[in-house]
Amino acid sequence: MLLSTLFNRHSLEFSGFSDTPVIHANDWRVLLLVALLVLLAIIVATSRGKVLQIIKALVMPRYFSLLQREGKILEQRIFHVMLIFNMTVFALGITTLVELYKPELISQFTYIGCYGLSLLLLTSIFFVKLLLQNLYIYLFDHQKDKLAFHQHKFIFTTFAALTMYLALALVMLAGLKQAISVYIVVFLTLVCIFFYNSYKINPKRYNLFQFFIYFCTLEILPYVILVKFMLTI
Repeated sequence: MLLSTLFNRHSLEFSGFSDTPVIHANDWRVLLLVALLVLLAIIVATSRGKVLQIIKALVMPRYFSLLQREGKILEQRIFHVMLIFNMTVFALGITTLVELYKPELISQFTYIGCYGLSLLLLTSIFFVKLLLQNLYIYLFDHQKDKLAFHQHKFIFTTFAALTMYLALALVMLAGLKQAISVYIVVFLTLVCIFFYNSYKINPKRYNLFQFFIYFCTLEILPYVILVKFMLTI
């Protein structure tokens, strides 16, 4: 139902976007995109080696093992800064979907209001998922795999946010609405890679069916519900 809604050709009309750039230099969304780009530039400038390792670790196990040996990346500054970047981009992406498919909500709550609601819901989901993930790890005795799983998730989330940022820039600044469809394909590919990498942490200890149910329930379903909620509110 969600996919059919997203790809309904009659829904592919922006309320504020066209085939040409439509937002101006004084639009706060432009300022937010520029601020995120500056933040990303600072991250790359101060932690270039770590950023390259994270990029390579997505598909190259050797670099993922190197990240593990160098220390807990989740306790380093780059994790906290990238977490802010990721959440900000995801909230902007969800708000853009609302503007694309439910423009009346933008008129009712304003763009900033919808953005704030998206950010609040994403933050709530993040902490609820973290709690449930730790509960799953504890109940099924996966304490030894906890760090590796969270690192894989951090890498996946970072890639998803970076590619979403690019898609949003193309949509907002160039009016390339097709970037949304391309991003959906990229995101689904990243989800498959994340699932494979997470399961391969310790396949002998994981029950494939059990892990699949867990993955779908905690890693996919919350975001499907969030998008569905924002589009049907």
